Amino acid sequence: MIKIYRCVRIVLTIALLGIGSCSAPVKPEPTKTPIASAPQLELANLSFEQVNKQGQPLWKVRAQRGVYSPDRQRAKVTNLDGDLYQDGRIVMHVTAKTGEVEQAGEKVFLRGDVVTTETRNNLTVSGQEVEWQPKADLLIIRDRVRAEQPKFQVNATEGRYSTRKQQLDLTGKITAVASDPRLAMQTTHLIWQVKARRAIGDRPTQIQRYQGDRLTATVTANGFASQLDRQIINLQGKVQLNAVDPLIQVNGESFAWNLNREVVTADRPLTMVHQQQAVTFTANAGELDLQASTATLAGNARGVATRNRANISADRLIWQIPSQQLIGTGNVVYQQIDPLIKFTGARGVGKLQDRSIVVSSDSKQRVETEFVPN
Repeated sequence: MIKIYRCVRIVLTIALLGIGSCSAPVKPEPTKTPIASAPQLELANLSFEQVNKQGQPLWKVRAQRGVYSPDRQRAKVTNLDGDLYQDGRIVMHVTAKTGEVEQAGEKVFLRGDVVTTETRNNLTVSGQEVEWQPKADLLIIRDRVRAEQPKFQVNATEGRYSTRKQQLDLTGKITAVASDPRLAMQTTHLIWQVKARRAIGDRPTQIQRYQGDRLTATVTANGFASQLDRQIINLQGKVQLNAVDPLIQVNGESFAWNLNREVVTADRPLTMVHQQQAVTFTANAGELDLQASTATLAGNARGVATRNRANISADRLIWQIPSQQLIGTGNVVYQQIDPLIKFTGARGVGKLQDRSIVVSSDSKQRVETEFVPN
């Protein structure tokens, strides 16, 4: 049921045939066939509301002026503000330049600099066109969509906000910015679980990490899930991270990036490449500490220096990137070509790119050496 409260002014088209006076009679003009005109109802300082079967409000709209359509099924209003309800409580406050209200109350259309404020989560969503579907608990925002909280902002082509789930589904050309930690993101589909403070993407995504104004890393991935309040991003599917300092590229299928600690952890096979030093490392799992410039690789860990054709494998490798110092533990095998040498032992320490690896043993495993002369 919709209740309407207003001041009413009815505008009718009236055929004026003549006005009596003391002047000389005027010869009447030829009678013209009157043109039918549907009365138009104009409303000033109006207020609409719709309630459910239990008498709880679904929405209330206030406007400076409104005009009903001839069939009385729609009302067009200007300079409006209103409240959207759920379970009898206000969940959204809206303002807009113009709007259109259906008599049946199924939809409310808002147009022109529409701003909606979600009262439960300090969320503001704006756009040029908004459609509110009360029965579906759905708000559809189109054209220059912007959604923001104090530390996270998103721009998109279209957004669909479920007031029941407190979830915003954004599509189109999407750019997002986080201020703490500072990130920029580009994708084409983003699910923002506002109450849970999670952002999820299932399309190719690019992410830039900044420290102040300085770019420190870029990432591409097929998808991601971010826990905004914990400053963690999980990256999935053909992930590539390019760090600026240290200058290293990391490729894999599943990364967890702790932005507070600046640590990237991979629980699946990964590859690390240092192009300046011409070394490549692979392992079943690993961790890159960007602050300490240290990489730890575990499970079939292997490093290859392509310039001097030397390689090392171990159960675990610790790579100190600035100094290029390596520490290998567990089933260490070091090999080089020209001269052809192979060492095996429990531990290996040194630099791979200048072939200065020293292999040692423990009480359980002795060092074995293979030397093949030219």
